[in-house]
This record gives sequence, structure tokens and C-alpha cells, in this order.
Amino acid sequence: MKNRPNLLPVRLYGDDLLRKKLPELDFNTEGLQEFIDDLIYTMYKRDGVGLAANQVGSEWRLFVIDPDWANSENDNKNPIVMINPVIESRSGEIVYEEGCISLPDIFGSVKRSANISYSYTDRYGKRITENAEQTKAVVIQHEYDHLEGILFVDHLGTLARLKIMHQLKRLQARAKDGQNILEGLSL
Repeated sequence: MKNRPNLLPVRLYGDDLLRKKLPELDFNTEGLQEFIDDLIYTMYKRDGVGLAANQVGSEWRLFVIDPDWANSENDNKNPIVMINPVIESRSGEIVYEEGCISLPDIFGSVKRSANISYSYTDRYGKRITENAEQTKAVVIQHEYDHLEGILFVDHLGTLARLKIMHQLKRLQARAKDGQNILEGLSL
């Protein structure tokens, strides 16, 4: 049993794994709990409010979120682990300025559902069904998209994509043999 979680290397835009739809995960997979600890640790160290497994090189269908952490005045952390999540229903509409750990310094306004109903297995094996709205709904949809091989830039209109094309090409140019991995905390 390890004492301290590891900072996991992040896959950047241009890495093939970010475009792969991930298969369902067996909850009894060896090493799962340690990986979850590492994923949570990495999310916070990279100042994220969510992080999907494929963003750190895993093909496991899970993500972690803490949508309120960025707005917390006293650094309260409340990570939520979502294994094999399913978005059951969507309603309403919200436009939200999004960024992504796998697309550093790139932001865009994305139209998403304002309200969602979803289910997932938590880190203890319990299947949970909940509803979310506004920011939490956006964060869940963003991370869920990662598990489907979709990035937030895929939701942008033509003009918005043109504005960031140079940045995307620069990131993609770093990829070698389908991999684009960021070790450490900065490019």
C-alpha cells in the first residue's frame, strides 16, 4: 500500500487516446482504488474541476470531479468519483466558458444542457442516480464527453475553432506516434 498519490502525466490534444471511446470498467479491477487516488491528486495539482481517466493514459471508464472546488474560499475539497457514468436525460440550455487540462490555455464558449439526470458507480461500488444543474451539469457533461472520445473544442462553431486553430496545431505538432504526453506541471 502506497502512502502518497502520484502526479500522473497528462495527455494533450493530439494524443490518440483522447479520441477513443472507453469500454465499461469492471469495478473489481486490480489497482483501481490507487488509480482513483492518483487521479484525484492530479486533478487538484493541475487546478482542475474534473479529470477523466483517458486524460492520464488509462482506458478505464471513469472520471473525478469537484465542480465547487475552484470557487471554494477555504480550499474545501469534495471529489466525486464516477465509474461507468451514464447521462440518462438532458434538458434546458446553458452556454459556459470551458477549458481543459488536456488543452492548456485554450478556452471556448460551449452550449450544453443546463440540467441532467445521470447514474454512476461510486468508488465504493454503490450505483447512484442523481440530477445536476448549471455548473455541475456542465462539468459532468465535459468529463463524460472525454469517455466518449469527444473534446470541448468539438462543440465549438466554425469561427470559434478558427480563432484557436493555431494553438490546436501547436499542441498537435508535439504528438509522436499518436502520443502527446505532458510530464510535470507545465509545457
